[in-house]
Amino acid sequence: MKHLARAHWANFLYRHTARRWHALWCRWSPTGELRDAFHAERSFTPLDDESGCEMAVAYHYEDERGTLCQGPLCGPWRLTESEHSCPDGVSHPASTAMTTLLLPGGPSAWCMKKSPPGAPCAAELFLHHGKSLRMSAGVVHAPDGSLQQLSLIREDARGAWPSKDWSLSRVAALSSPAGLQVALKDAGAPTSTIGAGYAITAGLRQRPITATWAATRVGAAEEDDTVLLCAENRVAIVATARAEGRPFCSGVAWWPADADAATLHTVQAAWDCSGALEEVRYVEFEEIPPKVDL
Repeated sequence: MKHLARAHWANFLYRHTARRWHALWCRWSPTGELRDAFHAERSFTPLDDESGCEMAVAYHYEDERGTLCQGPLCGPWRLTESEHSCPDGVSHPASTAMTTLLLPGGPSAWCMKKSPPGAPCAAELFLHHGKSLRMSAGVVHAPDGSLQQLSLIREDARGAWPSKDWSLSRVAALSSPAGLQVALKDAGAPTSTIGAGYAITAGLRQRPITATWAATRVGAAEEDDTVLLCAENRVAIVATARAEGRPFCSGVAWWPADADAATLHTVQAAWDCSGALEEVRYVEFEEIPPKVDL
């Protein structure tokens, strides 16, 4: 299976692309109560031989914690193919229990590999828009299966905040499937088109996919799901409490305000009945230009 790991590592954007992501990091309860908010920087510097990169994180808190740029949460970490490309994804020194599954162009998910009943589960789902904008959504389940925390990290590579294209709002609103559809309609998100993207299994088997909006995790949200709208109704995080012996899936969608044409990105991660990571999927929906008869 070494060829699968090699092909997967080729998706790692930061082995050849330098980025310094300036972030606004918000954490909420599942009902939308703000628990923490701070700024951060996540930097990636490719190694000279493009065999990997050096990663570092700095946190800028607005309370007595101040700025944190050293320690186990900050790095720096040197991520290389020889040390961190594994048969089940890309490992990270910050957590041996988690793996990153990478898809072409930047979408990815950092997930718990195994989360059996009675154990917590965590995932961070990443989306990119162009070269300068990125976001990730965090979903944390408690050991009893309940949703514990939802997070949104808004990132801009062009400089410190405020961001030209991201909202500064720290408000998140608990919504519903119907409320989500209203937000998408109001924004002109292209939910009626056929989306295209990629899926990758926990064993690193990647394939191209197409999907309708209703076939995605966010588009298929049901009444018993938690639907959190944030970034002034530009991002939706959808997750649900875990039930023992049943598969579960978490997803996020983002419809950027700066797009020349309406664009809708979504990424999701799924675990099977035993709590083993199963698959990550990314789909992008784009507005279809009107036909012009000449």
